[in-house]
Amino acid sequence: MNMMDEQQKLAYETAVYREQLNLLHKEIDRITLAMLDLNNAVRTTEKLVSGDSLVPIGGGAYTRAVVSSNTLLVPIGAGYVVELKREVAGAELKKRVESTEKALQRLNTEVVSISQKFQEANNKLRDIASQNAINRNAEENIREDYI
Repeated sequence: MNMMDEQQKLAYETAVYREQLNLLHKEIDRITLAMLDLNNAVRTTEKLVSGDSLVPIGGGAYTRAVVSSNTLLVPIGAGYVVELKREVAGAELKKRVESTEKALQRLNTEVVSISQKFQEANNKLRDIASQNAINRNAEENIREDYI
């Protein structure tokens, strides 16, 4: 493989790695927001008591409500919810927080791995560009010597 082919291949690889890193960062942001939402739900289940209460409705806003039940509706996916006792619901939400944290750790590990590959390809690309510049200068000097 000649230097131009190698340079094009490395340029393509760095573009692919850059795009993968952008997608991973977006996914990390999305999961971080989900984890904040889950942590808020856990705190709410822990502090929720029967009687008059302030219930969060999102966006930092609360409403006054009368809580008369010791059960909560917890989403289980595909638009379905299940009614669980407050303690069970809290435990389920904590499990979700833990699994979300693990997913975030895996994504961060993947970011580090791809960043290293990106850096290696970028360094090789820079080396080839430097070598090409040196070769061009050498060829120009040789031509000038013979003119």
